[in-house]
Amino acid sequence: MKKISFITIAFILVSTISYGFFILVLKNLSFYLSMLEDRVEIVAFINDTINEEQISSLIKNIEKVDYIEKIKYTSKEQALEEFKSNEEFAQQIKILAENPLPATIDIYLTKKDPKTVKNVAEQIENLFGVEEIFYTSIEAENLLTINKYFRDFSLWANWIFFLFFIVSLIAISLAMNDKIIVYGLVDGIIGGCAGLFFLNLIYKSLFIHNFNNKLFLTKSEVIIILLISIVVGVIVRIPKNVHENKVSV
Repeated sequence: MKKISFITIAFILVSTISYGFFILVLKNLSFYLSMLEDRVEIVAFINDTINEEQISSLIKNIEKVDYIEKIKYTSKEQALEEFKSNEEFAQQIKILAENPLPATIDIYLTKKDPKTVKNVAEQIENLFGVEEIFYTSIEAENLLTINKYFRDFSLWANWIFFLFFIVSLIAISLAMNDKIIVYGLVDGIIGGCAGLFFLNLIYKSLFIHNFNNKLFLTKSEVIIILLISIVVGVIVRIPKNVHENKVSV
């Protein structure tokens, strides 16, 4: 046990948990951003006076517009059935003599910046058969802002952690006593495995329990973390051993 460096193990343990948690936060934020992107859409309300053939023609014209990823057509009858699934709305609709809901076309875009959303919405609004248009310009602007801050935060956080890691690694290397390099493998494996174990506990208690999210590290990410842990465990011993070899020569 004297050959094992608890300082090195603790350093690898804390680094694995800290950066692993950072990766989990980024992965889950990216996941929720992708969900938010799916909500950015344009809704075209169709005029009740046009027939099925004209609706089909309208859909084809919409598909020709640039940046259209996919569209979803909902007829008046389908919209009514969806509303009936909500008990509160179902009671109110029963009072009405006829279906008041319009047919709609949900339009999803490949490019979601506010300017593109607005331009596409204006093009669709001028098409024959479109009664009214609704587009989430505010949500598009929010998404653009979130993405910008998300990228900036990721970049700076990675650099800060990298600098902290290098400085700490050098400090530990200089403070190390006479150690055999092979025990660096043991330090790295113990620190890496322990860090991943505690990171998994944090993931289960925080992300799954509170957010019902199943995004964890991939197998390749786990392997990379273990390899880095082993390399770190070996590196902190190299300066001392190299120095001793030079002295003996």
